[in-house]
Amino acid sequence: METPHAPVPGAEIPEQELTPAHPQWPKSWRHLNDPPDRIHVRGNSEVLNRPVLAMVGTRRATNRGLAVARSLAAGLAAQGWVVASGLALGIDREAHLGALDVGGATIGVMATGSDLVYPAAHRELKARLEVEGCSLTEFPPGTPPLKHHFPRRNRLIAGLARGVIVVEAPRRSGAMLTAMLALDYNREVFAVPGPVDLDTSRGCHHLLREGAHLMEGLEDVGRVLGRPQGGAETGSGEEIPFPDRAEQPVPGSSARWIMDRLDLEGTRRDELRARWPGTEETWTEGILALELAGLIRRLPGGRVARRIWSG
Repeated sequence: METPHAPVPGAEIPEQELTPAHPQWPKSWRHLNDPPDRIHVRGNSEVLNRPVLAMVGTRRATNRGLAVARSLAAGLAAQGWVVASGLALGIDREAHLGALDVGGATIGVMATGSDLVYPAAHRELKARLEVEGCSLTEFPPGTPPLKHHFPRRNRLIAGLARGVIVVEAPRRSGAMLTAMLALDYNREVFAVPGPVDLDTSRGCHHLLREGAHLMEGLEDVGRVLGRPQGGAETGSGEEIPFPDRAEQPVPGSSARWIMDRLDLEGTRRDELRARWPGTEETWTEGILALELAGLIRRLPGGRVARRIWSG
């Protein structure tokens, strides 16, 4: 792994340490199961509570993917969206640059301490985005980019956003993890289709098969989320609400127990049933309730899996 570097000397912006009591603490994080105790922010922390869209994807993006990410991010930022990403190579970098191209705000969520930059090539990018937006991390200064830090960073990206756009991603990738976390937080998920013979298209196509919104242009975001207006509103003038996990229509304790143990890949129904501590009657009631609500689907081989969207 490349050694992270400190920002360019003299180019640093004063750092804020935010806790949940701070007025700029992201309101969207009240829905996280494991929010951070504090974060370190450099730049304009006010952008944390503006309408945010996350854009994520592979570090090994194609030229097409890079161009799509930058163009979409520029268009979204011009509409007033704050673009969040993970300051990584590939799609993340182009998402940040696209927002900066039009003078928009962007948030870089880091897997290191605030005094480090990973990769080192993004020192200048970090300094630029801290002028128009901010960088943030939950890790204390001096923390290196350890492998297990990246999933924790991804949950903060998903939690900040009203929606997550996946541009290019293999089936198993950090971008797909971010999309799955967004699903858990009841955020909207968008996926950009790509050539069928590329591994970097497989994650997006999997999401589309499971019901993610097809992302072909800016109008697809507007159709689902409206346009940000006044910093926190849709084009219709109504506030964009953050959905509460408690409102997810999963009736009954058995249904909740089953739902919490399912993912999009599928779990063998008999194995899950063997782990259920209740009665056969309550198990059947739970499965039936989930099927009637359109929250699960049956797969070959006796497996069941979550759906992204009901219906």
